[in-house]
Amino acid sequence: MLWTEVREIFPNQFVLMEDLKSYVEDGQVHVEEVAVIRPLVDGKEASHELRECKGNKFICHTSKPEIVMHIRSKPNLRG
Repeated sequence: MLWTEVREIFPNQFVLMEDLKSYVEDGQVHVEEVAVIRPLVDGKEASHELRECKGNKFICHTSKPEIVMHIRSKPNLRG
């Protein structure tokens, strides 16, 4: 499903999704197609679900005109 379609179906909501088609450019992931898993009730539920997201799953609010995420590298840990 395209992001524009998701925005029409779930206006002004957080949505849990899976990335189906994206590309990387200038250190950012640009998501083109998603699979909607489910809409989320509020920001509190979105925060909880965000901690559980793994792999290609993510949360975004439909007020955003496009899905663009910055790539962060994990810092090296010393033990």
